[in-house]
Amino acid sequence: MTTLELAQHPELAALVAAIRLGEAVDIVEDGRSVAHCVPPPMALRERLVALHRRFTSPAYPGSEVVDMRRESSR
Repeated sequence: MTTLELAQHPELAALVAAIRLGEAVDIVEDGRSVAHCVPPPMALRERLVALHRRFTSPAYPGSEVVDMRRESSR
């Protein structure tokens, strides 16, 4: 078994972040799937919270403004 530290592998860390948000990730090589990563099942409420988190950024203290530049870069 190989152990990888996410801090040392930013591309892998980005994939893990997507999986934590509830997305499934397919890893392909030469057009063929070699791995399919699926997040563990979540309760409906947890799924809705994760979906909401993907479309909003944290509000700044004392402000309800969403940083649209950050959201549009994803």
